[in-house]
Amino acid sequence: ILTILGNSAVLATAVKRSSLLKPPELLTVNLAVADAGMALSMYPLAIASAWNHAWLGGDTSCVYYALMGFLFGVCSMMTLCAMAVIRFLVTNSSKANGNKITKNTVCILIAFIWLYSLLWAILPLVGWGYYGPEPFGISCTIAWSKFHNSSNGFSFILSMFLLCTVLPALTIIACYLGIAWKVHKAYQEIQNIDRIPNAAKLEKKLTLVS
Repeated sequence: ILTILGNSAVLATAVKRSSLLKPPELLTVNLAVADAGMALSMYPLAIASAWNHAWLGGDTSCVYYALMGFLFGVCSMMTLCAMAVIRFLVTNSSKANGNKITKNTVCILIAFIWLYSLLWAILPLVGWGYYGPEPFGISCTIAWSKFHNSSNGFSFILSMFLLCTVLPALTIIACYLGIAWKVHKAYQEIQNIDRIPNAAKLEKKLTLVS
């Protein structure tokens, strides 16, 4: 309930001030869509199955649940990655270059994120990788047990782990470390105001970045 209410509030606010949204803020909206989609499509089944102490439904509902989880999960991860990259680019660019990130660019990026997520989500349905129950039997996801038992499962899980988890995570870490370093250097420069003619502007920009 809290997940649905919280993300619905974000979406309602975005609709209310849609004309005022800056391009990077569309990624926040996309993240809210992914999180709300996960809550609506997955949580009721998971909660009911947990109370039942066993998965409710058969193989079809299991595949559906795993598909939704993978789709929205990868979408959330890639959206967070895109947000980090854009923040890094804006932080390390001049104001003129920062304004080059247009709504069309972000919309294309969001479309790519969904297509990328959908591709990975449907791969197990077309023969690469598998979906199945989790060890406790009250939810479904990627069949992790196939990592050791099948070359097909091994290659899929390894590829998915690298391209949907490790690479985005490293990108996020690198971007925020870069932002932190930029903030650190700016603070060092502010220490000597006499050498900075636009100290007030720099301090204001630094505050916004922080």
